[in-house]
Amino acid sequence: MRKVIRATPLYKFLRYCNNSPLDKTVLDCGAGGDDPPLRIFLESGYKTVGIEISEICLNETRKFCKEFGLRLNMFKGDMRKLPFKNETFSFVYSYNAIHMMSKKNVAVAMSEIQRVLKTNGLCFVNFVSADEPPHAGAVEINKGEFFKKDIPWQGVKCPNIDSYFEDDEPDVYFSNFKVVHKERRIIERIIKGKKVLQAYIDYIAKKK
Repeated sequence: MRKVIRATPLYKFLRYCNNSPLDKTVLDCGAGGDDPPLRIFLESGYKTVGIEISEICLNETRKFCKEFGLRLNMFKGDMRKLPFKNETFSFVYSYNAIHMMSKKNVAVAMSEIQRVLKTNGLCFVNFVSADEPPHAGAVEINKGEFFKKDIPWQGVKCPNIDSYFEDDEPDVYFSNFKVVHKERRIIERIIKGKKVLQAYIDYIAKKK
């Protein structure tokens, strides 16, 4: 049985996309996992493409697609260097992914998202809020950047860095966009019997 997807903010983004006159092409940056959110766009009639840097996450997605007979057009790639021409996609999003790098690299990834997005296209990006506690044992190496010692990330050989943002800090990435929706979410979940606080800053923005 297919799990109920928890990517609730993406349903809001999907509604914005459905109201756009642009063609239904969408890119997911950081798309892998055992229940890929990209499927909600495929099931809504979109031409989907996803990139994922982790081979482990990619394999989980391949298993999911094989089980349910889906074709998401998922392949290995890095959102800091998207292998697409300028203005290829009407819609681009990165859900729960872009924070897993330094803020310098976040800026690079955001410039790539802007580059491959069509004029008047929409993007959704969520950032981890500074209200969320960092991982246990993580060390702050720069303001809002935490290095997770001894925590391998999905088999990928890259620094285990998480970036946390103040409420308006990501605004700088949207200087060439019109922000149409911004929301700060704080969620309490019980994971393995422990209460976990998660905090996000969501943006939906239209490229000028």
